[in-house]
Amino acid sequence: MQTFVLGLKYFFIDLIGGIIRWPIWWYTRGLVMAGNWGIKTIKMYARMLALSVWIKNIFVPMFGFYDWQSRLISIFMRIVNIIGRSIGIIILSIGVLIAVVIYVLILPVAALAFFYQFIGGL
Repeated sequence: MQTFVLGLKYFFIDLIGGIIRWPIWWYTRGLVMAGNWGIKTIKMYARMLALSVWIKNIFVPMFGFYDWQSRLISIFMRIVNIIGRSIGIIILSIGVLIAVVIYVLILPVAALAFFYQFIGGL
């Protein structure tokens, strides 16, 4: 009987403690994890798009053609490529920022919806 009471005590302490600790974890360690995910995602796509390589080689002629027309076309094409890849990274960064903002807002919105439904049902 004593073991049963002790088991119930630990169960409810863990249950209540977990419910209380969850929002604290959500906005501390969970938010850090979401932020790290966002930074890693942006860095990974920036590395995949190789924007720094395009910028570094902007004046290097493409395909080994060294006449002035080929150099002009190469510079123009690289500028267009740099602009397009920069726009892609900016769009991805905005998407990641929106995802992190949604992460921050989802807990209070869910709590408000729960309490609204609970109070509306009374």
